[in-house]
Amino acid sequence: MLEVLICEDNAAYREKFKKAVEDIILKENIDLKISLCTENPMEVIEYIKRRDITGIYFLDVDLKCSMNGIKLGEKIRDFDPRGFIIFTTVHMEMSYMVFKYKVEAMDYVAKDEGNFTDRVKDCLLKAYGDYYRESSKDKYISIDEDCRIINIKLRDILFIETSAAAHRIRVHEENRQIEFYGSLKDVQKKLTPNFYRCHKSYIVNRDKIAEVDMKSNSIIMTNGEKCYVSFRYKRGLKGCL
Repeated sequence: MLEVLICEDNAAYREKFKKAVEDIILKENIDLKISLCTENPMEVIEYIKRRDITGIYFLDVDLKCSMNGIKLGEKIRDFDPRGFIIFTTVHMEMSYMVFKYKVEAMDYVAKDEGNFTDRVKDCLLKAYGDYYRESSKDKYISIDEDCRIINIKLRDILFIETSAAAHRIRVHEENRQIEFYGSLKDVQKKLTPNFYRCHKSYIVNRDKIAEVDMKSNSIIMTNGEKCYVSFRYKRGLKGCL
């Protein structure tokens, strides 16, 4: 699971970021958690030193202590080279310091901008998508069917649906379909979070979606195939394109 860590010295802004992230996780139904919310950069360093994590970091540039946020970002890179660092500031002109410290920042968020929550949401969803897209590249599920084992790469799956035949499901890839005994519930446990249960009869690979037609409740995949989304699950598809 991706972990979110917030380092902000101002208590009001710290609470603002925490609430925004919590609300986005809940509304978007994404597998993230806030692991640390602190004013102390050393707490961040000590936390990641003791754990093997990939994090999403919201770091205040102008921390009121001996270590500023950009220097903290440089330290984070020593322990979490794949982490997603987002700097937060009311002084955007300080962004030049990123180049001085050679910190690879994913983005900046101005604390007082009107679309603050949308900016935080965009950062979370992009980091979430990039992380699971990368982690699913070489993963696969194994299907034991008719005395043979079929390995299906997760990155090749468009969507999975229940079959017309009882107790069988069908996996759709770009150029083939594979049907076998099983249930969507059991298969979903083996999938990475870029797969979304969009309907009682469908699980869709978010990375393979070309279009979502909200009026007809249909999803068009990259190869032109179509599956469906029920009303209650539409919200989870927003922002995946």
